[in-house]
Amino acid sequence: MRAVVLSIGRELARGLWLDTHSRDIARALSALGIDVVRHVTLDDDTASIADALRRAADEADVIIASGGLGPTQDDCTRSALAEALGEELVENAEAMAHLERFAKARGQAVSRANRVQALLPKSARVLPNPVGTAVGIEAVIAGARLFCVPGVPVEMRTMLDEQVLPQLAESAGGRTMVVRTVRTFGLFESVVGEKLSDLMTPGRRPHVGTAVHSGVIDIHIYASGLRKEAEALVAADAATVRDRLGTAVFGEGHTGLEDAAAALLAERHATVAVAESCTGGLVAAKLVNVPGMSDHFVEGVVAYANASKVRTLGVDEALIARHGAVSEAVARAMAEGVRARAAADVALGVTGIAGPGGGTPDKPVGTVWMAVADSAGTDAARRLFMGDRAQIRQRAAYAALNMLRLRLMEAHRR
Repeated sequence: MRAVVLSIGRELARGLWLDTHSRDIARALSALGIDVVRHVTLDDDTASIADALRRAADEADVIIASGGLGPTQDDCTRSALAEALGEELVENAEAMAHLERFAKARGQAVSRANRVQALLPKSARVLPNPVGTAVGIEAVIAGARLFCVPGVPVEMRTMLDEQVLPQLAESAGGRTMVVRTVRTFGLFESVVGEKLSDLMTPGRRPHVGTAVHSGVIDIHIYASGLRKEAEALVAADAATVRDRLGTAVFGEGHTGLEDAAAALLAERHATVAVAESCTGGLVAAKLVNVPGMSDHFVEGVVAYANASKVRTLGVDEALIARHGAVSEAVARAMAEGVRARAAADVALGVTGIAGPGGGTPDKPVGTVWMAVADSAGTDAARRLFMGDRAQIRQRAAYAALNMLRLRLMEAHRR
């Protein structure tokens, strides 16, 4: 089955509110093995909504529309549905009875404004709403099943869970969508695409796609069908991805680089210390976010000023004068200095130019030197990150964590 999700509301269309309903509805449908092919955000306009309903019915078996079922003049979903069906709105006895019960329980009568919520196209069916006045609407438009649910979050979620999904689950016949995400760092997206090109062929099952954020490349693997078959298909592709991308793979699901590094520290019973300049404690913060890090994290030093690098980490002033604070020599000295200071097994040093000022032709904004030191010696690497100040700092922190992860993997092989 294919589905289209419509989110209705001027606040959504104009970006005043974040549309989380489309995400939540799409996730729920995907879990039933229903392919969500489109999300559409619409203004409170009857003609536009009616047109969107007709278009959705042409390409999908299921349509779920949220919002526009309230009692005010800008709640247009009912009238738009009537227009799309070519029917008139009529008072629905079940919907009116619901409004009367709701009002009576609060010692009130149904207001004139609320009575509009009992108007439905003649062929439509009521979806009960136990937590609000706006009943949902079920209808068939050009052969597609349509479910209109309220935009109020608790009402939408309740109606989706209690009314819509059980019906669709029955129709799905035990189908599901299995999703597995393999996470990587350190490769360009183009390289990943080349290595996985045969897996990413359009129309292939499972579907394999990539998403990039802050240097992390997630490979999403999807297969719909009966659970056992879908799981087997996804597992086979996940194994292929791991094999082809090697040490660039650091985990699956929601695993972060800090989690991967923490697992290796625990496996090796190792301790770590961090010296940071441009990242300002981000690397340390990410590490200590991992439960159990108190067994491994010894110390974090934010040595932002040159004087602090000299005083706290023992970096030679002459080294800074000769090479500059953002240099291989200083990054190495920072890593070695914090390792000695903390008596840690392994240590990181990070120094760079996060911007927006401070760059030069030789060292433009985004230049970051990082180093890792352990008993086998010290290695350093230069990176050039794009983006604003926050993005550069975030990407540098991830790169440093990945450097730590790879060094711990190497130590295991030595």
